[in-house]
Amino acid sequence: MQTSIIDLAVPFFIVLVAVETFFSAIGKKKVYRWNDTVADLSTGVLFSLTGVAVTAASLWVYENFRIYCSLQTLFGVPEIPLGNPLRFGDGGFRFDPAAFAGWSFVFIAVDFVYYWFHRATHEINFLWACHVTHHSSEEFNLSVALRQSSFQRVFEYAFNLTIAFCGVPWQAFLLAHGILKIYQFWVHTRLIGKLGFLEEILVTPAHHRVHHGRDPKYIDKNHGGILIFWDRIFGSFAREEEEPVYGLTKPVTTFDPIFTNLHVYGEMWELLGRIPNWKDKLLFLIKPPGWRPAVLGASVLPSPIDRNSYRKYDPIVSRKRKIFGVIEFVFWTIVSLVSIRFFKSGSLVLWKLIPLSFAVGFGFWHTAKLFDGSEIEPKRIWIFSASGVAVLWILWKF
Repeated sequence: MQTSIIDLAVPFFIVLVAVETFFSAIGKKKVYRWNDTVADLSTGVLFSLTGVAVTAASLWVYENFRIYCSLQTLFGVPEIPLGNPLRFGDGGFRFDPAAFAGWSFVFIAVDFVYYWFHRATHEINFLWACHVTHHSSEEFNLSVALRQSSFQRVFEYAFNLTIAFCGVPWQAFLLAHGILKIYQFWVHTRLIGKLGFLEEILVTPAHHRVHHGRDPKYIDKNHGGILIFWDRIFGSFAREEEEPVYGLTKPVTTFDPIFTNLHVYGEMWELLGRIPNWKDKLLFLIKPPGWRPAVLGASVLPSPIDRNSYRKYDPIVSRKRKIFGVIEFVFWTIVSLVSIRFFKSGSLVLWKLIPLSFAVGFGFWHTAKLFDGSEIEPKRIWIFSASGVAVLWILWKF
């Protein structure tokens, strides 16, 4: 599996997080908490681990769909020109307008489809369940950009089959999609204010702060990836007035990345069991989050926030817990990233990432319990240690 443009950007992500942390520490606006940041990064590591298999399978489906079900195959539409738009030859540079138009179409199409996928994850209940993870932090900083659901890519690639239908090869799609995701990283910051005329063209940090707000007037706004045009055209745009309160209308009271990935699925399953007829069950899945059939009572609507009484989830734990938790986090992160690197270089087979994902998930779950202030049972320490040794033995022995 080849290295993607996002893989190349990861070191820059880490540097930018460090830079933002530094300026946050010396400035008046404190945007990082150690426990929330570890939760962000733990969730991101799990996203990377599970995404290896999902991405490989999804790109295989994407390319086969393009080969057999594209406009070119079904209706004889000409191929999209995707050569180098600026070539050097005959003593100088030569501009190829057809290739430029082809690449422009790819980037605009990827951004357009992303807008509708992102909007759908906010307006369709079963899709919200896979996106809620990203909004579960009560902070807003660059590390929150890495707080991604392990299941979201499955649905996102399904939406991107529309791009395959247009005949865009997977390599071109992956490049454009990777650039979109890299762009999305930098807009997760509170340290950059409004950017003048760029606010009218691009998704900016101010626009994306609105998107992460839980204030009623900000909910389900500004879904764009790079261009803010789509929100303006389709009626989902809102300007930042006062800075939002970040997070979910029903905050999660844990730093556990497993819980933040699964808790809405659990709630949906419980509510589905209480709905007697299949029509309402289906409507519950496809209606917006908060919608309820009559049998479950009134729909759940967001309520105004009392900023004076609102407090973030931030349990006080001992220094020993902090140190042990950070050591756990660093250990599992190194194991995960090294294993992914070996897999992409062909030195590690895919099946070994499956037990690794379970072990890493358990490790991060245990770290979260430390940060949440939960009781530490000796048997959990033994299970943690044994699972770490077992996973490493499986990975490197066979």
